[in-house]
Amino acid sequence: MKRCFSLLNGDRLDCTGQAAILTFSGPRAVLSTAANGGGLRRDLTAVFNYSDCGPAGVCRPMEGDTLLEHQRAVARRLGLDPEHTTGLDTAVNLDNMVLVTRQWQELWVTAAVSAGADVNALCAGDPATLTEQAGKPCAVPAGTINIFLITGQSLSPGAMVELALTATEAKTAVLRDLMQGSSASARLATGTGTDGLVIICDDSGTSPCLLNAGKHFKFGELAAQAVSQAVAEALMRQTGLCPDFQRSLLRRLQRFGITAESLRARCPGELPGGETAFRRALAKLDRDAFAVSTVALYLHLADQLQTGLLTPAQADDWADHLLNELAMHFQFEASAPDASQPLELRLEHFLAGLLLAHLREQEQLYPAS
Repeated sequence: MKRCFSLLNGDRLDCTGQAAILTFSGPRAVLSTAANGGGLRRDLTAVFNYSDCGPAGVCRPMEGDTLLEHQRAVARRLGLDPEHTTGLDTAVNLDNMVLVTRQWQELWVTAAVSAGADVNALCAGDPATLTEQAGKPCAVPAGTINIFLITGQSLSPGAMVELALTATEAKTAVLRDLMQGSSASARLATGTGTDGLVIICDDSGTSPCLLNAGKHFKFGELAAQAVSQAVAEALMRQTGLCPDFQRSLLRRLQRFGITAESLRARCPGELPGGETAFRRALAKLDRDAFAVSTVALYLHLADQLQTGLLTPAQADDWADHLLNELAMHFQFEASAPDASQPLELRLEHFLAGLLLAHLREQEQLYPAS
């Protein structure tokens, strides 16, 4: 599917599932995180966002020995001059790219965003596994949030960097609001491991130059709003990530290493009703409104304890209270939690016991014939 957009400054964005190409209608100042054409440039004529995966979701090998060589090869394949082009890579289907424009008086900014954070979400400071050696490519998980920010205003170099901060904070706020966990730790994600950003502003010398793009200024507000909406919609289109998707016990527990497999491992080898009954009981518990809301509060205690905002005694008291609430709601006689275990392990033990009690009750009420 091909989509074509004319922006307010006359620039044109042509988007297919494979590539989104923004061609300029006049002089532009561009700040890019790309390997090719990255940094601050005033001699570019186009930028692109390129999907390295085909329609079936299989990513192709990189072209060349470095990311720089790959991006230059992609530019040539798209009919662009690598010397005057910058671009980003993604594994996202660009049919799911979202455009949002915000305006106030003479100010306007458009965010064009592709996003996926289901397998590559990370929190800044998480343990890293890769090092760069002479620019040689390293295999990284799929999942990237790429942001184009285009405005008809002229921005000082400092304002362009400040805009990069504002956009990054807006992206992180969306992930935090959705409680998207890191894939490498129990922390909440601040982005993915491969995010990219390109800022494009007027460089004709005919428009007033803005010196500020932070949160105190209207232009920063517009940019943050555009990025927030575009990131949220792009995540929804690509992977279904949204508030309703996150109303799930297993989604909330995933960053703590609590999964269907870990819960099953805590149960006996022979389950009442068998594996099918276990999966059915877990699916029901996964979307139970009381269980999800109570566990969400419980996990917030674990986060507060991790950051030192609650003492162990304070967290323990409320953790016990919440487990008691769950036990009463499901009429489950739970064993006393082991206070020496971390909060997440106590919760995993409780949930496994709850599932097993449900299966045993089902077997008593409906014995196999």
